Amino acid sequence: MADAEIAEEVLCGPPAPDTPVPPESLHFTIAIIGPKGSGKTTLVRSLCNHIEHFSPSFLDSYFRGEDGEHGVEQHIYPPLPNVTLLDYPGYKPGDSASVYIDSIKPDTVHCLVVTFGETITDADLQLLGATKHLGKPFCVVQTHIDLTLHTEKRQQDKNYWRGQTLMGMRVKVQEQLGGHGLQGCSTFMVSGLEPQNYDFPGMVDYIEKEILQWKRPMSLTTEPHCQELVSVFEVQCDQEGLSEFCSLLSIFLDNPPPVSAVVGVTGSDKEATVSALCEPPLSGLVVKPLPGPGIPPMTVEQYLQNLQSEACDVYLILGSGMDNSSRATLVEALVAAGKHCMLIGGEGDRRHKHDATGQEEGHKKYHPGTDLPGLRIALEKGAPQLVRERLLHAIPTIIVQLVRRERRRLMMGVYDICLDVCAKSSQGHLQDAVATLTSKLSSFRARYGLDEDSLTLISQVTGCSPEDLRAEIQCPMAQDPSADQLLQLTSQPLSLTEIVWSYVPHWGGGEETPAKLSADRTYRLLVEAVWGMAEDAERVLLHGCTNQKVAKERTAFCHWPCV
Repeated sequence: MADAEIAEEVLCGPPAPDTPVPPESLHFTIAIIGPKGSGKTTLVRSLCNHIEHFSPSFLDSYFRGEDGEHGVEQHIYPPLPNVTLLDYPGYKPGDSASVYIDSIKPDTVHCLVVTFGETITDADLQLLGATKHLGKPFCVVQTHIDLTLHTEKRQQDKNYWRGQTLMGMRVKVQEQLGGHGLQGCSTFMVSGLEPQNYDFPGMVDYIEKEILQWKRPMSLTTEPHCQELVSVFEVQCDQEGLSEFCSLLSIFLDNPPPVSAVVGVTGSDKEATVSALCEPPLSGLVVKPLPGPGIPPMTVEQYLQNLQSEACDVYLILGSGMDNSSRATLVEALVAAGKHCMLIGGEGDRRHKHDATGQEEGHKKYHPGTDLPGLRIALEKGAPQLVRERLLHAIPTIIVQLVRRERRRLMMGVYDICLDVCAKSSQGHLQDAVATLTSKLSSFRARYGLDEDSLTLISQVTGCSPEDLRAEIQCPMAQDPSADQLLQLTSQPLSLTEIVWSYVPHWGGGEETPAKLSADRTYRLLVEAVWGMAEDAERVLLHGCTNQKVAKERTAFCHWPCV
């Protein structure tokens, strides 16, 4: 023993417990980069839930290109308090892409968001190529998408199809990127001023998934036309947890929520019909004018694709502008795709339009030979049924969005929970630390509707057995792990000093070194719990709602006369 060399720190005994400093490994940075004027700062503010305010002189300075200069600005990302957003100054035309990349110190960045405006320039492509060579996660974000669509609408005028225009813009960007060796890049189209629309939720999910290193595939976010239905569940589920979803769904299937059904009116001579349906407004319905087949008329296949991209609940197809064969083919295809449609005779619409010519706005009247009043009555009567049918089709999407909302809410507190648990452990209160961790995991299960009380409630409402619902739960943290299991998963590995000290009988007495919780392991366990339970919640709710959906589908669908 005298010949053995014992380290000085061993002779001094084990280190005294102290409040741990949050490890750097739990801090992440996201760099927002791109050309000057591409909306980086607005995007960052939207990510931070800041409302954009503009001064009276904003428009003048914007159109003069005076968008302001600033250095690197740091912002805490509210959904993940241990994540920092770095808003870098934009590069100018002629700047070197490699020099710009070096200026952001890429070694200190974990993920990059590369923005561009209405079009991709050669400088943007060079920057994307340099970013790809860094080997770090990155995504491409086209901003100002609302302005771009507005410009397209003015240029296309009556031939403007919003869904097809947006799809064409996506294809164009992908082709540009693919032509420069950037195939497979995650690309999103967003508006910093409308974060609830377009691809903003998908962009957020991508960023958080990459930062948290979540490798399993994620469910797609909600379609825009489903957001109104999602909102009717949000308040109750936010207050009581996701176990309330099935009860609310049962109520709304019997009494559809106050959501407007969308009526798409298409055809060559639709203006008079649209006017007659809008004045006065229909109760529970929104009338959406759509372009006609065009001149020369597009193919039936293209026309069908354009109509479906507009996501209407029922389509009114005016007979004018299409031959009988094309109309029949279009109606058959829409019905086969599960869409509702009504063929409206063009002669009555032309008479109505002719009689309305020269009359003042707001004083148009129905032609006595048309059936527009009857059409209004039929649409208003069928509106609740249309909403019920849309609700049935949207159940999977609504569940995904509500679970995503709860997951992001829980993730906001994970970092603070981790610090609290590890602080108790380092101060010698290991049992309190494990008890706190156990309590938090139990609260996660309750919020997701995975605890026994929630499963019992879902079973009573849906008719599914608790055993079948429980079989959908796969996350280990949702299985009520014991304190010993949690301690084993979160304990910090012993250092060489602590191992040697535990075997020195004279100084250490051979006593076992007390375990400490690792901040990295604790944080990772909490992340796995929140995201893993989210996947379980989706499966449980989808399984539970199957019986409700099947029972209601027999009576929920409208049968519109195609005349």
